[in-house]
Amino acid sequence: MKTLEFVDGLNTGVRNIDDQHRSLVDMINILIKAQDGESCPETVSFILAEMGKYVYLHFRDEEQFMYDHGFAGLEEHRKVHFSFSEKVDEFTKLYDSGQTDLLIENLNFLSNWLLDHIQGDDQDMVRSILDN
Repeated sequence: MKTLEFVDGLNTGVRNIDDQHRSLVDMINILIKAQDGESCPETVSFILAEMGKYVYLHFRDEEQFMYDHGFAGLEEHRKVHFSFSEKVDEFTKLYDSGQTDLLIENLNFLSNWLLDHIQGDDQDMVRSILDN
C-alpha cells in the first residue's frame, strides 16, 4: 500500500487543524509501513491506540473551533467525527484480538475517510466560518 502525502490541497488555512491533520496522515503512514513488515505487531497495536487518542484530541479541538465560531453544522460534523472514532476503536480491537489480516482493508478505509473528510467536510466548514 502506498503512503499518503499531505499536499497543499489538504490545508484548510487553520494552522492548528492543518498541523493535526498532518499528524494523522503521519500516523497512517507509520501504520502503512508497519503492515509492509517493517514493524512488529506490538508496534502496530501501540500506534493504533495512540491514533485513537489523537483522533479524540483532534476532534475535540476541531469541534471547539466550530463552537467558538458559531458553526451551524457542528452537530452533524460531530456525528461524522464520532462515527470515525468508533471505527478506529473497532479496528484497534480487531487487530489486538488477532485479526491482523484486516489491517490493509482497515488502513484503506482510514486513509480514504481521512482524505475525503479533510477535502470535503473540513474544507467546507472552514470556508463557511471564514466567509462569515
